[in-house]
Amino acid sequence: MRFEIVVAIRYLKAKRKQAVISLITVISIAGVAAGVAALIIALAINAGFREDLQNKLLGAQPHLNLLKRQIGFTNYNEIVKETEQVEGVAAAAPVIHQTVLISSSVQSRGVYLKGIVPEMENRISALSGSIVEGGLSDFGPDSIIIGQEMARSLGSFLGDRLKVLSAETQLTPLGAAPRVRTFVVTGIFSSGLFEYDSAWAYVSLGAAQRLQSIGDVATVIEVKVDDIYQAREIGQEIVKKLGPDVEFTDWISMNQSIFQALRMERLVMFITIGLIVIVAALNIVATLIMMVLEKTRDVAILMSMGATQQNIRRIFMYQGVIIGLVGTVLGVVLGHVFSYTADTYHLISLAPDVYTIAYVPFKAQALDTVIVAASAILISFLATLYPSAAAARLQPVESLRYE
Repeated sequence: MRFEIVVAIRYLKAKRKQAVISLITVISIAGVAAGVAALIIALAINAGFREDLQNKLLGAQPHLNLLKRQIGFTNYNEIVKETEQVEGVAAAAPVIHQTVLISSSVQSRGVYLKGIVPEMENRISALSGSIVEGGLSDFGPDSIIIGQEMARSLGSFLGDRLKVLSAETQLTPLGAAPRVRTFVVTGIFSSGLFEYDSAWAYVSLGAAQRLQSIGDVATVIEVKVDDIYQAREIGQEIVKKLGPDVEFTDWISMNQSIFQALRMERLVMFITIGLIVIVAALNIVATLIMMVLEKTRDVAILMSMGATQQNIRRIFMYQGVIIGLVGTVLGVVLGHVFSYTADTYHLISLAPDVYTIAYVPFKAQALDTVIVAASAILISFLATLYPSAAAARLQPVESLRYE
């Protein structure tokens, strides 16, 4: 072991007359540990909510939407087969999206209606797993599946009849009138996302086609891929195969505003909570300055024995780095232990009807830990530069003259 490290460690060990310096050293270590732990926990919360939101979004949404610039896909079954042959595609399904007015005996509201083929939808989304009442087994031409929040607002229950009014019109003896169809509620789902549970409903593809009066056409081909982070590249391959009149949107662009907000929140948390580490670094500066004043005689003796200014500088730099390293290790351990315990035992409860989740999720990630730890050690190192330079400038003769 280098003698500078040995001397640095000995200086950090308290003697009776250096109790104040020792206390400040402990406070500095605690400050670094608190900052690192707080930052890891905050980033774990952000990652937990992001993962939970992403899983729920991908349970309700496809990874890719294929759109045609004209009216839609008339040969949608062939398009589905061709799409599923592209490498990386897990499944594809034809659907129809439209905005309609849905009415119960007590309430009416505008909703997004999705026409599906149940067998294919099961391969694309988590609809069947999110149904809390009823099921897809009872799904027929006159069936409708609505969200839990929508059922509450409409005052509807399983088996009730709902009227659906399309924006498309039909000619009647009294003139043009909106297309109206009655459906029976055969299922109620809960995705965990308020905007879906309150505004989405599912009917059969054939019923949606008749309601919109577009014939045997699918307006969208939904695609599920094996690697969600390769969705854009896979979408480009699909478009290349199907032709220039087909375009796509991926799940990232569809939810860009949400994930952008989470990224901004993550950055703000990193900056604000990182200030704790900077405050701890100021304690390191104070500790080392007091140490320099306390060890003036020792520094002079070392220099008279042949220690260079570089050796003296390293002694005090090692002291600061050791403080930062010990604090960082403690902070990492505390942060991960708390995150694991809180996530495993659901220590922080939430109101599910408000936050769509019953507890705060903690997902401490290795990359976050490495970045936080490296930042804390770097800040601790930077805090040593001025005190160590001041110690190296001490003159042995002047330091010993009044001893």
